Amino acid sequence: MITKKTILKASSLSLLAFSILIQVSAQELRPFTAVNSPYNEHHAVLAPFGGLFFSVGYHPENAGGQTDPGDIWMSEPSGTSNWSKPQRVKELSTSGNDIVVGFTDPVSILVYHDGQQMPKGIHAYSRLNNSWTYLRPLSIENFNNESNLFSGRLSADKQTLIMSIQTKDGFGNEDIFVSFKTAENSWTAPLNLGPTINSYAQEQTPYLSEDQRTLYFSSNANAGGRGKNIFYSHRVDNSWQNWTQPKELLTANSIGSESGYANIFTDENLAIFTTTSNSEGMGDFVLIAFEKQSWEDNEEAQQLARTITASASTELENEGQNLKVPETEIMTSDSTTQSQVKNKMQISDRIQDDKKNNAAITSTTPLVLTVEDKSSERDASTLVQKQEEKVTKVPLKEVQILDAKTSEPLSYRLTLSDDSAFIKEVENQEEMRQAFNAWDWKHIMVLAKGYMPLGFNIEEWQQIEEGKLKMETAVSGASLVLKNIQFDRGTSEFADTKTLQELDRLVLFMKENQDIKIRLEGHTDNIGDPALNKELSIRRASKIRTYLALKGIDYERIRTTGWGGTRPLADNSSEEGREINRRVELYIER
Repeated sequence: MITKKTILKASSLSLLAFSILIQVSAQELRPFTAVNSPYNEHHAVLAPFGGLFFSVGYHPENAGGQTDPGDIWMSEPSGTSNWSKPQRVKELSTSGNDIVVGFTDPVSILVYHDGQQMPKGIHAYSRLNNSWTYLRPLSIENFNNESNLFSGRLSADKQTLIMSIQTKDGFGNEDIFVSFKTAENSWTAPLNLGPTINSYAQEQTPYLSEDQRTLYFSSNANAGGRGKNIFYSHRVDNSWQNWTQPKELLTANSIGSESGYANIFTDENLAIFTTTSNSEGMGDFVLIAFEKQSWEDNEEAQQLARTITASASTELENEGQNLKVPETEIMTSDSTTQSQVKNKMQISDRIQDDKKNNAAITSTTPLVLTVEDKSSERDASTLVQKQEEKVTKVPLKEVQILDAKTSEPLSYRLTLSDDSAFIKEVENQEEMRQAFNAWDWKHIMVLAKGYMPLGFNIEEWQQIEEGKLKMETAVSGASLVLKNIQFDRGTSEFADTKTLQELDRLVLFMKENQDIKIRLEGHTDNIGDPALNKELSIRRASKIRTYLALKGIDYERIRTTGWGGTRPLADNSSEEGREINRRVELYIER
């Protein structure tokens, strides 16, 4: 049986030795004993709902047994500081090497398979009820990994993939590449990060900071025969080719061969990484205070940025002079000469634009791909900028919130949302108007305990008849169409952030009305096979139930059914009608 060679967690003697090692190195290293096993734990990813997904190699329960390099396992928080016993996720596992890359939303996961039972590449799965369902392969242009190994992660904003693969034109073994999302399920060809990051050796387990300026990764190029160490480097321009010289982390490189360093426990500011006794040993997870490396405080990064900026400016000036056209030529009446002048000017503009795009990142230069802060406390300067960009707003009208039968005023709450996943709760319409003046809100939802929730975009709110909004009580049989919930065509995969916002508002409604049970009914248009349409409608309703359950709503409070295209609301002969018919309806069941 393959077991760890040095760190034997079942032994009190080894734990004592580990404690001594911590004291000697003056580092707060904590073995993640709740999830570690005698086998090879690596590449941990924290799910949006709190579960920890990771790979375990050579476990006898793996699909390929003790020769299987990695199946997907998961553990969930249990109590304030404990974790449940890890369980193998069979739907996500094959007999080959399986790696969790990230979550595109709380119920959608990306997993890499090495080609043993599934085609080599990254694949999308969706959680329905209590199991994972295969969706499709991720389309990455010219993706090819010649190695049996893979590591990679999805960025915080879900728009960038950073990965370690081996290609024919690489620098050695596994190199680190980046790919960018261009459309739903479509990604650019992997771009090699260049010779500053990559070497003749192995560069693996990349992790990008939230602002995508700092890269953490493992390499055995300069580890002195000890396996791999963890390094960091700062990106200094938008080409993704210019980086500071990688440096070793101070706190994590102290035990053996280290890899997989990532700040996944952001609330506690903890990083997780895998350590082994040597490059062939089994891996254990270790927790440590995250060693944040600031791009702004790194003098090498700042100097390199200034050098690149100066070089780009010089090239702009030189090329602008080379393409400069005499005024007499510009003023000529000859049509051919005028056309030549115009072409030269366009070429000059294009060259200057290209140079500007590759200019260095400075403290005032935004990144191509950044994570916009959507926290409740918006940065004041950002708010000012937003206000300057917006046209003058029409003041939000005052609306009376009334019981539909008695016309009595109701106690209510409001939620506001923008085009991202950010939601803000306010207690009254005065707070709503203040928030509306400070930010570009797009949607308003009204919540009153015991009543059906109602949602409006800004235009609809302004058009509420007579300024009176009448709300129906949430009695058995009451229903509403969840009109902002959209799915990718032909799938049960959520289409956009507006869908998640609508679901989060539904969570608020369910939490405020604990005695209510609901039924979700899925509907499609009549295009395609009726049996497949019915199956799809059931899967979509079940997907919503899974999301609500992950957000803390009792699973037993939600029933689901699917009607396919048998209950249309509109004529299916037009696209507008078919769009109306593709819906999910909510019914109250007391």
